Order: sequence, then C-alpha cells, then structure tokens
Amino acid sequence: MRQAPFMDFEFETENAVLYPRPETEILVEKAIDLFLGHVESDSKPAILDVGTGCGNIAISLTKYIPSGKIVALDISDTALRVAESNAITHGVRERIVFLKSNLFENIEKSYENYFDLIISNPPYVSLEDFSSLSGEVKSDPYIALYGGTDGMDFYRRIVRESPAFLKRGGILLMETGYNQAEAVKTFLENSGNFCDICVYKDYANIDRIIKARKNG
Repeated sequence: MRQAPFMDFEFETENAVLYPRPETEILVEKAIDLFLGHVESDSKPAILDVGTGCGNIAISLTKYIPSGKIVALDISDTALRVAESNAITHGVRERIVFLKSNLFENIEKSYENYFDLIISNPPYVSLEDFSSLSGEVKSDPYIALYGGTDGMDFYRRIVRESPAFLKRGGILLMETGYNQAEAVKTFLENSGNFCDICVYKDYANIDRIIKARKNG
C-alpha cells in the first residue's frame, strides 16, 4: 500500500495506479485559479477529468471548487475502484461521476458541449524514454505511463476529440512531459479549434502545463 500526499490530502494508490507527483499539483492549482474568484458565486462549473487514476485531480477539485460538477474517466477498472475508494475516504463520492472510458469513447451524448473544463495528466512516456525511467517511476502501471512511440498519442487524441465535449470558450488544461509542451501547443494551433494557448512552467522551470480555450 502506498499513501500519496497531494494538495494537502492523502491518496491511497495500492501500488496499482499512477503515484501523484508535485508537478500535477500545478495542474490542479491552475484549474482552481480558473474558477475561484473569476466566476459568479452561484456558478456550477462542469469539469471532466480524463484518466483519473487514483482520483487525486477530481477529488482535489471537488474539495476546492465545492460547486463544481465533476466527471472522472479511466479505462482501468482498478483505477476506478481505487479512485472511488479515495472519494469515499474524502467524503465526496456522491459528488463525482466515475465512468469507464478509453478517453472520450464511452461518454454519453448528453455531455457534448457540456464541460467548462477538461483536465488531464495523460500517459506521456515515449518508447525511447521508458528504459531510462527511475525504478520508482517504473513501479507505476505501464498503462499509466506509456504514451506511444513518441509519447504523444494521448495528446493527439485529446486535442482532436475534446472540442466536442467543451462548451464554447471552455478550457482544456493538460500536464505535459519533459520537452513536449511545444509539440502539444503546435497540435492545438493546427487543430483550428483552440485559441489563447498558454504554457506554464513547473518548479524546475520546465514547460509543464498547457492551457487552451475552445474557439467561440
């Protein structure tokens, strides 16, 4: 059993899902900044967490944005079980909809043009980089790490498929791997569906978080 500290909370990972890391806290903090103090007090932002893992992103957002409506996706039954258990522990199970889905494949049509924010820390390790990972990182599930030959498979799909589920003006917010942010930015620009693209650095001054707004 592994307990992971994240955003002032503790999350059980059971050695079966991605262990949350400090860089992902920046992703969550950017999401919180989007809504706290920048929207009407009675607003209820709809948020989609793609690849929820142990639920650390979805649960943290539920805690910090109490009015939010959160949907959390994962392809792994194990991840969903762990995430639901963590949600129970933190008293927010009834406020999160958990769905088994390979990215957007199993999302109902009722969620089209629905979300104010889609947030994701997808698998982004390339085939070349996989062998050089530390033993600690390699202890995480392969499915939570490997992002295809160049590490960019999930970004391509998210950039291509997410606009159907974002409201006009909705935000896509993603964590990227080392030296990947510029390529993801190019995907977003070339898609023609996004504007106001911003890249934010992590604690090591590495481009890590990318934000884009759906046109309209």
